[in-house]
Amino acid sequence: MKLFPIYFLLFLWIIGCQRPTTQLQKGAVLEKEGLIDCFQENLQANGREVWCEASAVLYDGKTLTVANDKEMPGADASVFYWLYNNDEALANKPTYLTEKLFKSTIKYEDFALTPDKKYVFLTTAFDRIKENNNEWDGYNTLLYWPASVPIQQVAPKAAHLKKGELFSMGLREALSKALANSEFPAGMPYFKIEGLAVNNDKLYFGVREEGKKYDDFKYKTKILAANYRFEGDSLVLNMPILPLADIDIASLEPHLPKPLALSCIEYDTKRNIFWLLTSMESDTQGNCAYLWWASESDLKQNKMHLVKNKATQQPLKFTHKAEDLALIGDNRLFVIHDDDRNRTTVGTQNRKPHQAAYSIVRFP
Repeated sequence: MKLFPIYFLLFLWIIGCQRPTTQLQKGAVLEKEGLIDCFQENLQANGREVWCEASAVLYDGKTLTVANDKEMPGADASVFYWLYNNDEALANKPTYLTEKLFKSTIKYEDFALTPDKKYVFLTTAFDRIKENNNEWDGYNTLLYWPASVPIQQVAPKAAHLKKGELFSMGLREALSKALANSEFPAGMPYFKIEGLAVNNDKLYFGVREEGKKYDDFKYKTKILAANYRFEGDSLVLNMPILPLADIDIASLEPHLPKPLALSCIEYDTKRNIFWLLTSMESDTQGNCAYLWWASESDLKQNKMHLVKNKATQQPLKFTHKAEDLALIGDNRLFVIHDDDRNRTTVGTQNRKPHQAAYSIVRFP
């Protein structure tokens, strides 16, 4: 009889381990879609209208922060936030950050928050450089800062692998070497980082494109991993960066449109899984995206699981180019979309240049 509590606790532990994935297998609900005003309407820069191409989102329990992958005119950086208690807060105007390093860093792609919620990371695409010229170094930056600092007072640091660098060019070299192959044994000349996730000791970089140059590449769903630690408030990255996954979506789900490629990876501390977004942009087929989840073991086996619509058991599909997601509760995901300069629709509303679309996904 004394063994009963032990067996009972073991039973609860097994059920607890199985529950998160069992829930996900039942599917999800697209609870809400809407538009946010990123800035004032008809904003101009150099005689042209500015578009909001929102590419990254973070929820830290107090604020919902979004980053635009295009530069802003004036003193504003491409990072802005709302005090967020519920969806109604998004009807308010956001507040823009103006700190110098936020302003000089260009083409943001993904946020990540450490599991203990002590540090925030924000990565750029790392997709362009100029030989013998540092003009484009700002496109190659991993920023981080303590989450305990009020967002208006944040002074980010850039991750450095080399002394004296302002941005993260040493990290770009390490990412390039991690993507080396038989065609490019010294390192991948061109690539685009669109995902960033973090657990207790690793940073995960999601790769969407790789190839010879920006107009000669292949779409990818690759993930690289690097060990990290903090010494005081300074980030230390341990080299080398290693490949973790190279996923062939067409083989996993051949019925989905092509070519889909990675646009986001986020770590879910509660479930001990990763969320992933894959998206496609096409002049003929339009924009679309799909939501997936995977354990680290799945990723090492080049696997991930497609999230289905709970009602229809068909793939949960976004009719936008989904770029990033944030957990806004135990069972809700906030997904931000970057529809570039396409006037996509949400319900009966047509998106305007100063707006970005979003979706909220709920797991019942």
